[in-house]
Amino acid sequence: MMLIRSILFLLTFYIASAIIFVLWIPTLFLPYRATMTFPIVWTGTACFLLRIICGVKIKVEGLKNLPKENGYIVASKHQSALDTFLFHRLVPNVFYVFKRELLFLPFANLYALKTGCIPINRQGGGRILKKLLADAKVRFAQGKNMIIFPEGTRVPPDKRNEKPYSPGVAFLYENCQVPVVPVALNCGYCWPKNKIEKHSGSLTVRFLPPIMPGMEKRTFLKHLQDTIEEEQQKLPYPFGDQK
Repeated sequence: MMLIRSILFLLTFYIASAIIFVLWIPTLFLPYRATMTFPIVWTGTACFLLRIICGVKIKVEGLKNLPKENGYIVASKHQSALDTFLFHRLVPNVFYVFKRELLFLPFANLYALKTGCIPINRQGGGRILKKLLADAKVRFAQGKNMIIFPEGTRVPPDKRNEKPYSPGVAFLYENCQVPVVPVALNCGYCWPKNKIEKHSGSLTVRFLPPIMPGMEKRTFLKHLQDTIEEEQQKLPYPFGDQK
């Protein structure tokens, strides 16, 4: 039954996505705020279908920890494809830093670039970091907020604290002088990496108090990882039983 529901969700999601992509094409020629309605509607549709077809509920905590003034970084755990679009409905004026391979996705690449997302070559080294910094400063000045995954790739929820966080987020923190909001989540339990099955359960996305500018880069990176990983262990198990 779970497999049938999961396949039904994927079919419905892909069909709905195609319809939304086409209907919103005119917004690509309109101002930023018009185009930003696309990811908000698309994300809302995905979450709605997840709930009614697969029984996946999403509980969001700690939104009050988002700074009142725009121009900040949200640094989140990364466990699932769900993480890659979920924040569009949670964080205002958001742009993602994502691997450039996603630019090969038709339609989605156009919307990503128009809304200010930044594709990067993860093997590019220091040159890529400098370009990322320049692009990020422009977007922060425009009042936009960054979503970044310091782990750099999806890590299953049972593989905690095994992958060092990328120094890229510390580089941005030090040079942009903006707050960083840590996020712990457990989306990987219900939407596992590289699997069709979507497991019924209640997920948690928890925003933590922001780390304000001024911390030394290496100290910041350790503090960010310790904060997220420790909070990760406190999240309730999505299926109601003990871990």
